[in-house]
Amino acid sequence: MTMAPFDQLFPDLARSESRSITVVKYDGLLPGPYLLRETYCVEPGCDCRRVLLQIWHGEPPRQVATLNYAFEPPMPPFEDEGQLFIDPLNPQSELSEALHDFVENMLASDDGYRERLHRHYDKWKGVVDDPKHPDHHKVRTTLHNDPSFRPAFPKQETVRRDGRKLGANDPCACGSGKKFKRCCRQ
Repeated sequence: MTMAPFDQLFPDLARSESRSITVVKYDGLLPGPYLLRETYCVEPGCDCRRVLLQIWHGEPPRQVATLNYAFEPPMPPFEDEGQLFIDPLNPQSELSEALHDFVENMLASDDGYRERLHRHYDKWKGVVDDPKHPDHHKVRTTLHNDPSFRPAFPKQETVRRDGRKLGANDPCACGSGKKFKRCCRQ
């Protein structure tokens, strides 16, 4: 999955809405300011619904952690990984574990920040997937022209059922006379 920084497309919005934190005292972290730089997927048609947070600290700034945050909880068999994890493919430091804990607590308690990440993702993917958007050329890759390309997380079409949803104790739709949970539910 190829990623690019949010500020590449939306510098003014990133300047006003990027999250920074100033640590006075937190176990395992150096005091001072930290910047959380958002990066999003540039794959066309991908609906990964995640953000990589590059965390920068110090003077001169250095990247001290990369955290991968998925908007929805992971599905089996990955449910034990959690929504936020230290990204194994990107730069880390001795501060990564403590930053993971700090950001996990922040995401759990700050609805506004989570909503902002969702909104930024939607804006970003709107540019990536719209060749007519004036900034599309900034995120266009060779994948956009490759007819054999398949995104890592393809967008799913919404499926609507014709009738009402069957409950576990409703008669099965197959006509067996059994309860749905004892018949075709599996």
